[in-house]
Amino acid sequence: MPKRLYLVGVVVIFVGVYVQYFVELGQIVGYLLVYGVPVFVVTLLFGKELLGRALKNNRVAFQLGLGLFGAFTALSVFLSVVALAVLMRLNPQALDLLSKPNPVLDVPSEVAWVMIVVSLVVVGPVEEYLFRGFMYGGLLSVTRGRHWFVLAVVSSFLFAAVHGYYAVTYEVASVVPFITIVTFSVAMSVAYYWSGGNLLVPALIHGVYDATGFLGVATSSEVGLYARGVLIFVGVVFAGVFLVRRVVVRSQKLPVGSFG
Repeated sequence: MPKRLYLVGVVVIFVGVYVQYFVELGQIVGYLLVYGVPVFVVTLLFGKELLGRALKNNRVAFQLGLGLFGAFTALSVFLSVVALAVLMRLNPQALDLLSKPNPVLDVPSEVAWVMIVVSLVVVGPVEEYLFRGFMYGGLLSVTRGRHWFVLAVVSSFLFAAVHGYYAVTYEVASVVPFITIVTFSVAMSVAYYWSGGNLLVPALIHGVYDATGFLGVATSSEVGLYARGVLIFVGVVFAGVFLVRRVVVRSQKLPVGSFG
């Protein structure tokens, strides 16, 4: 992947995301700009390479994807508790800041039903295509796979950077949701790398995870939390059953794609 073309793609993604904060856009135009334009440009430049690996090693990707999701979600909970404890000592109002509504989920219940479908068929697939396939996969290609975990973390901070509305909403307390975003992204990045570039499984996990949030708006917060809890529980089970065995015992046998 040529470095200059990679930078073009990165710029297009971030311009598409942030222009909506400076220019008032309608919902349809906003989605086309945030998702449509970057997908078009990335597909035009690197679509054949990304899509050629998107369905690779589905079984391994499924096991590792869910296992990594469960493991990193557990890590996220621990880090979030520690961060919140520190924030509470520095700023007792941090908990009040986190009680603000999630701006993404601030929609009527009838719209939330639509957003469940959008999460599954648009948001999950598109964001994984752009940030795991292109953003992280591009870094792997440019560096020929060296320092792959460091690059997973770097690309995850880039992924977190497009969620700037959390910083506006939660201010100093936004460190807590950003921990969740970064750890989730690292989990999906590692699953992408270890599976040789599979995008199907990260897209499914991402879509279902986001859909559970809108399910809580469409029905009740308890139902949404239960659905997300089930997903996390399945991930933790997969972490215990598959992830440990594959990482510790059979790590050398994992099919890893070439990103050179």
